[in-house]
Amino acid sequence: MSTKRSPLILSLTLGLIAGSFGSLSAFAHEAEDHAVHNHQDIKKTEEKITAALSSLSAEDQKLAKEQRFCPIMTYDRLGAMGTPLKVAIEGKPVFLCCKGCVKDAEKEGAKTLKTVAKLRASTATLAKLPVEERSAVEAQKFCAVANTSLLGSMGAPIKLEVDGKPVYLCCAGCTKKAQADPAAVLAKAEELKQAGSHDGHDHSDHQH
Repeated sequence: MSTKRSPLILSLTLGLIAGSFGSLSAFAHEAEDHAVHNHQDIKKTEEKITAALSSLSAEDQKLAKEQRFCPIMTYDRLGAMGTPLKVAIEGKPVFLCCKGCVKDAEKEGAKTLKTVAKLRASTATLAKLPVEERSAVEAQKFCAVANTSLLGSMGAPIKLEVDGKPVYLCCAGCTKKAQADPAAVLAKAEELKQAGSHDGHDHSDHQH
């Protein structure tokens, strides 16, 4: 039996190899483009927020930056909807994304202040991360296991890779549960990110 390979088969094989390299090259360029666009989007958002916060006093700017998010609409960055609204709850300054949040913030004052404290702790922790990493953590916002725990409020978040996707946990104590059912944890992380992309709450009854 001849061991020579048919020129036709060889041609097809080379074509498949070339096609594979072409696909990999296209994938690499697509990933690079996505990273560039993501960085540009982050930059534009930060510029918009900086401009909105600039209308506050120097002291209030500092406080708003330390809080970073609204305690009612917890996915909403302060400044993303214009100049944040400052209110006093139990004599303490609290910043809200809009006036539609005032009623809820004042109604449950103790809960609001507790959330603000967690937001400040989270901001201080996440500020140590690179910008893209910080954005990824804030997009998920809450632990994929302890779903009410703000990432960063208990120290540096734990990062897991599940099917090539990052999943963030609030602490090492959640790692075993995450590893026991990675598919469910990944699904929860994606659900949390989807909640963030839709503001996480209903703004329809808010007055902007």
